[in-house]
Amino acid sequence: CTFDQMLDELYFEQLQNPPVYNLASGYRMADGYYYHMGHNWARFDHGGRLRVGFDDFLVKLFGGLEFLALPPLGTTLTKDQVGLTFGRQNHKAAALSPVTGTVLAVNHKVREHPEIAHEDPYHEGWLYILEAEKIEPELAGLYSDKESFQWMEKESQNLCHLMGPRYEQLAATGGEPIDDVFGNFPEIKWDRLVRTFLRTKKR
Repeated sequence: CTFDQMLDELYFEQLQNPPVYNLASGYRMADGYYYHMGHNWARFDHGGRLRVGFDDFLVKLFGGLEFLALPPLGTTLTKDQVGLTFGRQNHKAAALSPVTGTVLAVNHKVREHPEIAHEDPYHEGWLYILEAEKIEPELAGLYSDKESFQWMEKESQNLCHLMGPRYEQLAATGGEPIDDVFGNFPEIKWDRLVRTFLRTKKR
């Protein structure tokens, strides 16, 4: 019933302590998380379920999002297929799901206030929780531990190249990542950012 569903969601939404962060080329990486090539993360949650969210690179890439369309409860998402859409101004993008599973809960606060995902992508800004039939196969192909840092550093280098020589020099001196790449570098078109880093086409 609706009441039981509400109780289940409240249970799923209970958060543990914030994760410990380390930096890869200035981008926050949460310990114990698994990272997808489309810049989403997945981590083990209650009862072996998987909690999913955006990584720090994605939220800095697209800046302040204005809307976030999360998947309905009960939807089955497929790994490497579209899991949700988001947008800013007149631009929209689709983000891939890092794992396959059935949606058990979504973060209503983030849906109403997408800025939370930008400010705290690994904790309060989580997006949805999935139940997968088998966990281990879903994590295959995701980046973790040292491999995730190497991947993020490579993605950062690709972004610096897109922004041009001046920013490549700034990054080489240890400068912090730009918090809103799309807003500060409009010459790098939205569609190109989506295609290059989310591995999806415009939606």
